[in-house]
Amino acid sequence: MTKDKKIQQIVDEERYKEEKEMTTEEWNAKLEEKNKAKPGKMMDKKRRKKLQGKVIHGTTPEERFEEIHGMTIDERNAKHEAKFKEKTGMTPDEWVLNRYKNITPIDLINEYDVASKADETLIEDLQDLGLNNEVINVLLEYVFIFNGIGFVQSLVLEIGKNWLKNDILTVEKAIEFIREEHRKHNESLEK
Repeated sequence: MTKDKKIQQIVDEERYKEEKEMTTEEWNAKLEEKNKAKPGKMMDKKRRKKLQGKVIHGTTPEERFEEIHGMTIDERNAKHEAKFKEKTGMTPDEWVLNRYKNITPIDLINEYDVASKADETLIEDLQDLGLNNEVINVLLEYVFIFNGIGFVQSLVLEIGKNWLKNDILTVEKAIEFIREEHRKHNESLEK
């Protein structure tokens, strides 16, 4: 490390210690002074939060969320679910199940893109495997959302075969499988 980098590192550490021990009032005064010196400079989110009189102390995303919003993530989700149920007359899970049961795979593809002849062939191949339209809908949406590049026929067929091998033949099982895979994926990212 060069001499200049060491000096900068020491200065940064001292500034961090100083700012960490500041009260909200001291922080606001420092920001006002800084903003007067540099008019038009946009403040970052952290500074804006401190200007509002809030200093966020949470160490985990859940703690920070609760500190900012005054409720846990689960409480917020329950509140949104209640609003959704009031508006639609069903829970979000019921709405998703209803959607998959009342739409054809071609209509589902058309929601994302225009269905091509290859897409129609893919759906026929999945039906020939023994999957019903509801499970095909879940599979197609899963691949479209997580793949991001569209439907690669060989990939979709392999996933379909895997679902058959694992006895994923109902919408409920398919959705549960996807949620479990998503949970595993998120856990692997956190490690």
